[in-house]
Amino acid sequence: MNKPFWFTLFCILLGNTVMAQEQGVFWKISGNGLSRPSYLFGTIHLICEDEFRLGKQLELKLKESKTLILEVDMDDPSLALSMMAKMHNEGGETITDFLTEEEYEQTRSLLMERTGMDIAMLKNMRPFMLMSLIYPNLLECDTKSYENELMRIAKSNKMEILGLESVDDQLSIFDQIPLADQYRSFYEYAGDLEKGRQEFKALIRAYSREEIGQLVQMVADSPEYRDYQDILLDNRNQNWIAPMGELMKKGPVFFAVGAGHLGGEQGLIQLLKYEGYKVTRIENE
Repeated sequence: MNKPFWFTLFCILLGNTVMAQEQGVFWKISGNGLSRPSYLFGTIHLICEDEFRLGKQLELKLKESKTLILEVDMDDPSLALSMMAKMHNEGGETITDFLTEEEYEQTRSLLMERTGMDIAMLKNMRPFMLMSLIYPNLLECDTKSYENELMRIAKSNKMEILGLESVDDQLSIFDQIPLADQYRSFYEYAGDLEKGRQEFKALIRAYSREEIGQLVQMVADSPEYRDYQDILLDNRNQNWIAPMGELMKKGPVFFAVGAGHLGGEQGLIQLLKYEGYKVTRIENE
């Protein structure tokens, strides 16, 4: 049975899809006229606190850099307002337009049980926002965020923090995916949270071991991934290469993006090599 779309989408946006022959989440970018190397780190955005680690090399290279570059500038004070502006379907569509009455009531009961929130108050909330209510329940542990920890270190070292794309850019990818597909996949995912929890834990174990090949096997067969890979991953990687090059000229800079953006023929590692850079894995001890 194919994995539901939301599992695949979660893997992609949270950085867990790369080619099987590649391994490693921390890389040095050099050559191609750079006076000093820059660095590329693949993150996973949610992980149990006892599995979280930065490593000495990573922290050292971050502190040596001038700027921390995330997918989105999470230090931007307007971030929360931008997110709130995108919470609801712009056309007024509601979840009941895409689910049967029975399916809707099942989902409503589950969300009330898991989050204490009544979906009746959130009928026109976009599917990715509804999914955000579920994410904290996928891990039964205290969690940490790599992005938050990297920002803490950057701020303590008075580093500039920037983003490769705006919040509007990132959230607009959902506008290119039919709402019917998003709500259907949300319903299927919400209906079997235990399965989602086990799959997510397996992803985290593989990420912690930097077993990139194992990660790709978990999502490669999903037809939904093939349908939306260009929207969710490839196009964004292509759009990032030029600004990354300009930023590195002023460098050194430290890039931290979802690990899924690193690998594959259209991944950042290969695209940077096509541009003439040398990209070398760093063992992050």
